Amino acid sequence: MKSRKLVSLILIVASLMVLPLLATQCGPAAPEAPPSEEEGEEVAAEPIKIVYWSMFSEGEPLMKELDKATQEFMDENPNIEVEINWAGRQVLTQLQSAIAAGTQVDIVDHSDDRVWNAIVKPGLALPLDELLEQDAYDSDGAWKDTFKPGALDIGKSQEDGHYYLIPRDDYISAFFYNVKMLEELGIEPSPGDMTWTEFVDMLETIKTEKPDVSPLGADGPVSFYNNWYHTYLSVRLAGKDAFREAAYDKTGEKWGDPEFLQAAKMIEEIQGYFQDGYEGSVWPAAQVQWVNSEIAMMFCGAWLPKEMSEQTPEGFEISLFGFPEVEGGEGNDYVEHWANTYGVLKATEHPDAVGKYLQYIMSKKVGTRIANLGTPVPLDGVPVPPALENQFKILETHTAMPARAGLNTEIPEYMENVYNMCDDKFFQGQINAEEFIDCLKTESANFWAKSE
Repeated sequence: MKSRKLVSLILIVASLMVLPLLATQCGPAAPEAPPSEEEGEEVAAEPIKIVYWSMFSEGEPLMKELDKATQEFMDENPNIEVEINWAGRQVLTQLQSAIAAGTQVDIVDHSDDRVWNAIVKPGLALPLDELLEQDAYDSDGAWKDTFKPGALDIGKSQEDGHYYLIPRDDYISAFFYNVKMLEELGIEPSPGDMTWTEFVDMLETIKTEKPDVSPLGADGPVSFYNNWYHTYLSVRLAGKDAFREAAYDKTGEKWGDPEFLQAAKMIEEIQGYFQDGYEGSVWPAAQVQWVNSEIAMMFCGAWLPKEMSEQTPEGFEISLFGFPEVEGGEGNDYVEHWANTYGVLKATEHPDAVGKYLQYIMSKKVGTRIANLGTPVPLDGVPVPPALENQFKILETHTAMPARAGLNTEIPEYMENVYNMCDDKFFQGQINAEEFIDCLKTESANFWAKSE
């Protein structure tokens, strides 16, 4: 009796199990529940567009490399489109009207002083501290730790302590020389501790032993290049702070300090070593003469070897040494250090995507390719272009200062309309040292009076 009840119970349970199975086989298929994100399905990211306005023009070597790297980034990140406006060196002039019109611009690049004046000083720049703390693209640790010591300080605000600029290609200013020519004369310049006396003796040796070669070259109409001589000598003699105080002196009388006249007279001492007609030489004529061994050396930024690479004959060997020291000077340990930098507009709607893009561009992978073009890149583990090996040696032994002791960034109108105006007349031989100082004193007083 018990066994019969047990059989019946088994049959009932079996039938209940079969009915759902028959229903799924004979009826319409039940819809599958969508898999959840927790189960591992990748959900397509929302499309993002970021806009980068660049200082480069179509066809430049670094433009081509950045364009290639940008395409690689978009291939790796298909949801992020990077649109680049290759606007050329006047990009920041165009930027102001674009911002006023509400045009989307997320990233800009140019020299640090120009980007600072264009977007940081007016309060348009995004602080980049959080992005720098994020993981680097292809290195262990934070992105900020991949940069060479001191490189990020170029874009750090002294007022609020935030970082606003990312250096891409960084430079010092120095004398670039024809290695083989100087070796023939038994000259091997010391990278970082040559004295002014030794420098002038070297110029005289070149002039005497190679009368067909100009010891120094310059393209006289380029104000930015001309004023290097007086600014460096002024800092060497009087010190950085004294030079800055002279520029800010509303009476102009500070320029009457003897060190600034002495600096001018030292320039008069070497003017005869420049090539004939340097006063009107149109850029890059002197640089072309230099790579063709008609000029022995030029003072310039560390972009010079790359800038002249396509016109440099095979076998032309380049090296550099820092601006000479002056015996008893107050500022012999300074070297100008600046960079072409990226700045991010704080109006960007996609700071994370912008950060991801810049982390890729400023990675060891892309930085190495940029360096292979001959451009110095301030990233650890990236090779130094052979012509610029002494750049980082000088930075290790000197105190870095911004271009023109920071005055180009802080008071660009003064530098353009007063300092450069007077200096151009002097450097080109139109006025003498005393008249140059008088010009600085008078024009400074006029400038600051109008500014009040």
